[in-house]
Amino acid sequence: MDNTMDIAAQRRDEEDARLVTGAADILAGIASLLGLLALGVILGAAGPFAGAAVAAAAAGLAIPLVKQRNFAFSAIVLAVCGAFGMLVAAALLEFVAGFVVAGFMAWFWKAYRIPIAGALVVAAPVATILGMRNLFETAWGGSGPWESLLAGIVLFGFAMAADMSDPERTTRRSGMGFWLHIFAAPLLVHGIFLIGGFQPSFEQPIAAAPVLVIVAVLALVALIIDRRPLLASSLGYVAYALASLGEGLALETRLIGVSLTLGFGILAMAAFWSPMRRAALLLVPASLRAKLPSAGKFVPPPKPVAEETPAEEEPIRLVSGFNDIFVVMGFLPVSFGAWILAGVWLHSSGIIVERELATDWLPRSLAALLIPGVVTWAVAEFFVRIRRMAFPAIVLAGQFATVAFIAGILLGYLAINPGGRDLSGFRDGIEPLGVIIACLVAALLNVLFALRHRVPYALAMAAASMLPVFFIDLLANTDPASTLPGPTETGIRIRLLLAGACAAGLGIWLDLSDRERRTQTSDTAFWLHMLGSLLLVPNLFHFAASGDFALLGALVIFLGIAMFALAANRRAGLIVGLPFLAFTLGDVFEGFGSGSVALLGFSALVLWAAVKWQELRAAVFAWIGQDEARKS
Repeated sequence: MDNTMDIAAQRRDEEDARLVTGAADILAGIASLLGLLALGVILGAAGPFAGAAVAAAAAGLAIPLVKQRNFAFSAIVLAVCGAFGMLVAAALLEFVAGFVVAGFMAWFWKAYRIPIAGALVVAAPVATILGMRNLFETAWGGSGPWESLLAGIVLFGFAMAADMSDPERTTRRSGMGFWLHIFAAPLLVHGIFLIGGFQPSFEQPIAAAPVLVIVAVLALVALIIDRRPLLASSLGYVAYALASLGEGLALETRLIGVSLTLGFGILAMAAFWSPMRRAALLLVPASLRAKLPSAGKFVPPPKPVAEETPAEEEPIRLVSGFNDIFVVMGFLPVSFGAWILAGVWLHSSGIIVERELATDWLPRSLAALLIPGVVTWAVAEFFVRIRRMAFPAIVLAGQFATVAFIAGILLGYLAINPGGRDLSGFRDGIEPLGVIIACLVAALLNVLFALRHRVPYALAMAAASMLPVFFIDLLANTDPASTLPGPTETGIRIRLLLAGACAAGLGIWLDLSDRERRTQTSDTAFWLHMLGSLLLVPNLFHFAASGDFALLGALVIFLGIAMFALAANRRAGLIVGLPFLAFTLGDVFEGFGSGSVALLGFSALVLWAAVKWQELRAAVFAWIGQDEARKS
């Protein structure tokens, strides 16, 4: 077995799934969604024919985007849009419509090998036969628990069949099983609990012991089959059960207890999943165990390489698999509990004395801020620094950036008001020195997090921490008695444009230092380009795409963004700009019809550019070269 296959086998317990390949995939997926939506609106009056046209268009787009470019996110978008279009086309057939959708998805699966399409072959008939309305209502605690349970059992059975046909999880049948488990788990779990009478509500607590027993059984099943959706779908019931155990305690105490217990429990399962699986598999007969994935040893995921995504020039790691999502589901309640704990401790420490802030309120606030900060850092030490998990890295870096920003504000205020007696410094205006210190402290903390855990997103957060510097004079002029003119909307937008230009310029500088995009420098540049685009694009459209020449301005701005994207080989501006262009077209063209026609045309143009990206880049550079030759 070669090294690549060995890595795949060792990472089996991570429940990996291809969801996004890179920026080109995201851009193509968004453009496909907008274009198919516009096509559906244009042909809406045609009834079923509109759905058939959308399904046919999705199938056609899959040839360049999926078959040739191997885009994962675009594949999911096209499969779902194709299924929905075919459902609309066959809606008059009632429950038979599900089989029509299943047949179309079977062809989609055979032609393009998209895992979610294979899952929809089973899910579509189940949903239409048992009643889609009942299933959706059950997912939110409504009626139809028996329909939900039956649908969950059927989908779960097919999911296990797909998994057992590929126990090593080296083919796309494993991806089909992944999506079937995603569909089956909420229906199965909600059906079990609702039939058992465990319908949680804030007014009436549920019996904790039987709920926890059921969840323990579901956890054992999840470990044996190496799939986490069953656990993820039961977390709400666990939270209510834990809250019931603390009945009679103060609200904040219950919130802290439930959040930390639930969150750390999820994180513990995510951290020790492999050894727990090895123990659980001992309970399974050898004949069945041979059809299940063996408990693999964890190794960090390999960086995406050209072999898997040969047409992706801007690869990024966002979500590696369901374990990424599972860890984030665990960290969110931990973070919530940590913030509440910090607030409770701060209040109980005597920060308020006779309705006024205590003299030492500022150091006490900094001490309380250590609680969420240390918790975030500690979780990152394992799941980011050691396990190299992509989605948790982004979420944890964002959480730490919030802590760093608040710490920067407090330390900046301490610098301009050493006594820290009250908040008069904020009322009378913030001295420039305080703003600079606040920004530098926040940026430094984010840089430390990035260097320790090797998270490119944290470096982009460090750059974002410097944004208040662009408003330093406005922050110093917050005194209500001031006679100086207040800030204008135009002035604020111009400052945001300058900040965005600085972020984009820094991204270009990093790109030039890693032209082949083989290191994390390129990943940092991607997030800086995204930050710059979020600051630049909305404000550029505001200035240019308004008034009598809104359409012309929007076209000029979007063309400029496209030229920059081609020259820099960065698509962040197009990703951010495409929705703004869609809104502008909706405003310019009155009515859905004409606006949708324009949106369809521009979506098709963007998709064409996504497919012909390298050829267009070559043409741009050739044009630039010829222009330079003429000048010389």
